[in-house]
Amino acid sequence: MIRRSLALLLAGACAGCHGGGPLLHPAHVLRPGFVSVGAGVSGEMIVAGPPALASRDAGASAGGPAASESAARLKLSEIAVAPGVAPWASARVGIEGDNEAGLTYTGRALRLDGRHAFPLGEAALSIGLGASALFSGGPGAAAEGNDVHGAGIDVPVLLGFRSDADLYAVWFGPRLGFELLGGEVRLPASGTATGSPLVDASGQHLQVGFVLGVRGGFRHVHVAVEATATYHHADGEIAGAPVTLGQGTVAPGGGVTVTF
Repeated sequence: MIRRSLALLLAGACAGCHGGGPLLHPAHVLRPGFVSVGAGVSGEMIVAGPPALASRDAGASAGGPAASESAARLKLSEIAVAPGVAPWASARVGIEGDNEAGLTYTGRALRLDGRHAFPLGEAALSIGLGASALFSGGPGAAAEGNDVHGAGIDVPVLLGFRSDADLYAVWFGPRLGFELLGGEVRLPASGTATGSPLVDASGQHLQVGFVLGVRGGFRHVHVAVEATATYHHADGEIAGAPVTLGQGTVAPGGGVTVTF
């Protein structure tokens, strides 16, 4: 029974195949000239608000304005909140003056960021700015009937601590983000998603989250895990009709990084 429940949960998460966008780096920046590369997995799980993984044909078969509104809200959740799982890959480099730059791929987005760390004794305060090119829909978007792209920015502020030999590190802090999206989606029709035409979709997406992460390792290799609790507010238009969505998510992520 437990295995079956876990399998169903994983299948549901993979259905969106979008995933979250974890940072998976500590508040302390890399030393100048040092490079780190990492790979892992990320996810986005809805814990509050309308479910995004409801049956696609339930609302369509019922018909009526309520069903249309439900289908539009589901699509907005798919392209903005993007629940599901996806790969995570990142490369970062240390820059003179307690600075760092990075490039990250998260299935749904390609993110370029820079940040500055303020030393606070054994601790550090990191303030960053990221710019993302969004491929909302991620892997398998064509099968889902989503062709939406956009751009976003985010500002993570992290306070962190680490051991002298960098055997372990912990970090936490707020992360704010904003995205603009536009394109086309396919709403369910007659119980399926194949018979309906593509309709215009546009929206904006505000995220307010809190990050908590930890990593451990030795010398050049570390394992990092992180979770972000986020409130999402999205609004826009689908097929010319306004739609608004509010959801709460928890986005876990984990990966292995190598520094050289």
